[in-house]
Amino acid sequence: MTLPLPDSYEEIPYTSRPFVQTHPDRLATIATLLGMDPPPVAACRVLELGCAGGGNLIPMALTLPHSEFVGLDLSARQIAEGQTVIKSLGLGNITLSQMDIMDIDHRLGQFDYIIAHGVFSWTPRPVQEKILAVCREHLSPNGVAYISYNTYPGWRLHEAVREMMLYHTRNITDPQTRIDQARALLDFLADSILAQSTPHASFLHSYVHYVRDRFVPEEDDAYLFHNELAQVNEPLYFYQFVERAANHGLKYLAEAQFQTMLAHHLPASVLSRLREMAKSTVELEQYMDFLRNRTFRQTLLCHQEVALQSKLPPERLARFYVASSALPDPVDTTIPDNQPVTFRGPKGDVMTTDHPVTQAAMLILSRQWPQAVSFDALYRAAFTSVYGRPPDEPSPLEMDRQLLGANLLQAYGYNDDLVELHISPSPFSCRVTDHPVASPLARYQAANGADIITNLRHENIKLEGINYLLLPLLDGHHSPADLVDWLSTRLQTGEVSLNPDDQIRRELGENHWLPQIVNDALQTIASAALLMGEPDEPDPL
Repeated sequence: MTLPLPDSYEEIPYTSRPFVQTHPDRLATIATLLGMDPPPVAACRVLELGCAGGGNLIPMALTLPHSEFVGLDLSARQIAEGQTVIKSLGLGNITLSQMDIMDIDHRLGQFDYIIAHGVFSWTPRPVQEKILAVCREHLSPNGVAYISYNTYPGWRLHEAVREMMLYHTRNITDPQTRIDQARALLDFLADSILAQSTPHASFLHSYVHYVRDRFVPEEDDAYLFHNELAQVNEPLYFYQFVERAANHGLKYLAEAQFQTMLAHHLPASVLSRLREMAKSTVELEQYMDFLRNRTFRQTLLCHQEVALQSKLPPERLARFYVASSALPDPVDTTIPDNQPVTFRGPKGDVMTTDHPVTQAAMLILSRQWPQAVSFDALYRAAFTSVYGRPPDEPSPLEMDRQLLGANLLQAYGYNDDLVELHISPSPFSCRVTDHPVASPLARYQAANGADIITNLRHENIKLEGINYLLLPLLDGHHSPADLVDWLSTRLQTGEVSLNPDDQIRRELGENHWLPQIVNDALQTIASAALLMGEPDEPDPL
């Protein structure tokens, strides 16, 4: 059975970008936390269904050269675009192919990680069942599958606005005209609905504004068209998804956004009642969806035969790498005697601890950000900082080690804005060398005028000004002095202009102002996780 590809996917392709929550490192980290022994990320096979132009797979292939990546998509245009990038980067471990999901058979082989992001809810029921069948038949015994989908009850309300847009554009066939008219309707509704008149009007007022502001014109035309205006958009309850997965021999592992599984934000009385009502993890998750009015899930599945654990043995902590962007509050905090210290993440979440080794570890991580540090190295450095000597022969039962692990796990479970856990070392370096080398993909993107750059943390970032201009030159053949000469020449010809702060430096005639600008730019690029790490680069501690 071959489903026809609507011409709209060729006319209005998706913007193909990375999704950090789908990365094998994320999937393997969560699987390991829950007692699995997933395949090593450094040498695995990854399949992505609905890969678009490879924006998610190509960065993985770049940072995991000993792994193999296969992407399938119906859109010939997007596959061709991805193949162009792959050829330009000279990657030999990734293949993108135009293929209908329904045509997948045994010849594709087995994969350790299977990804289907933004596909399941937007395909007819037979394709949904095929996606689950592929996960069962092509997933290795200890592999992990990722599937995202829209969920009820939250989507009950969202459907109202979607159906209004579908009605308004029902007689329009041209994709761009449909998008323009859908936006026009959103603007009309946003300007005309009185928010306080009725509960229904209050919801519509807030949600219409949300949809209108979320899908920014031009940037997100494709997302508005292929999601809100899609011919098929079939949400379902979480328990229904789990039941259908079970019919294919798969079981629920976790959510890719692991922190959403925990109920620590709820009052104690609510938690107590939830535990009385829910007889299983699936039931608890479903009741949580009822409480939160959840609209979207990013679910991880594994084979039914896999045994899971609810608690992480202390010795398993040695397998993880830890990173944190949280800063002490106040920033100039030093470790006090027997006093709690608060660490605050970029989005405002806080972690407070009176354990000296944890305090020292968090201070160390804040200085190492964005690079991850192995747990054992972090423990040794923090212990030494507190006690003035390294710990004795490492033992997972040492009290300070256990407390550090428990505190980091608790902070990770609360919000990965406070603590990140990784099963693999960072594939980038924060050290600026004599001839720095930036990510080949980021250099390619900047050289081709892309507004959004993919860093080596599998994130979308935006660089501006001189940082952006220097990025394509960081190919290992230019020293900082070469970059100063390049920049000086282009300032003289007017090809490059300085930002206001740098212009002030120039006008004040500060010594070495131009080398300092280049040095600042290189440090910014390094802090953005854009510099390639050396194959045998040691742990930063």
